[in-house]
Amino acid sequence: MNIIFDSEQDAVSVAEQLYNVERLDNILFIQNIDLRALNLAIALVQVKVVKRNASLRCMLPFPDEERECTDEETPKIYVACLSAYNAGYLHGLWIDGTQQPEDIEDDIKWMLSWSPVADTESCDEWAIHDYECWQGIQLSEYEDIETVSELAQLLEEHGKAYAVYYQHYGSNYATEEDFKDRYLGEYEDEKDFVHQMWEECGKIQQLEELNIPAFYIDWKAIAQDWFIDSYFSIEVGLREIYIFNR
Repeated sequence: MNIIFDSEQDAVSVAEQLYNVERLDNILFIQNIDLRALNLAIALVQVKVVKRNASLRCMLPFPDEERECTDEETPKIYVACLSAYNAGYLHGLWIDGTQQPEDIEDDIKWMLSWSPVADTESCDEWAIHDYECWQGIQLSEYEDIETVSELAQLLEEHGKAYAVYYQHYGSNYATEEDFKDRYLGEYEDEKDFVHQMWEECGKIQQLEELNIPAFYIDWKAIAQDWFIDSYFSIEVGLREIYIFNR
């Protein structure tokens, strides 16, 4: 079996920890070695292995840190190898959902190539076993990767507001163009929305010029009138609503 390292120095560092090893530049040729000793040698010198024999690859520690998405705010999916799962192994990778579809698929293929059962089974089936930072949007185990990428990018650009809109209209009707046409902002309540709209168009200032205090205005009544047919709101938390055009 052979192992290819990033550099010749990495190969030298590992070779110094082992017996019965031949080296050619950054490649080690190994025969009759205890895999535990090999794992320990690689861990001790803290080097990156670029390529291994298939028979060796699935027995070494999975270097998930090379590609795993660890950002706490990025929409991500945990994709698991089903062959490994069915064999009793938990093998998968947290993947950045905001990537292009082809990049997500490349991460999945890379994860599958490291499956602990890759030597004995065809590891080409996978499923989404978990997901994080999707603002309440539900994903299925076999969600289309293009859908994952598109939704994640929209959430990254528009935030929680798009998730609220998407859950209200559903996947068959929600589009970015329609969202931009409808979305008006986040407010504490409908009265707060009316007050800010009046302030922006100068009505509050006009009242002040007429010596009419704003607290005389029945904001609740105006809001009820506005929200009959012009606007609608979605409440998601305490003093947190999102308002859209009808």
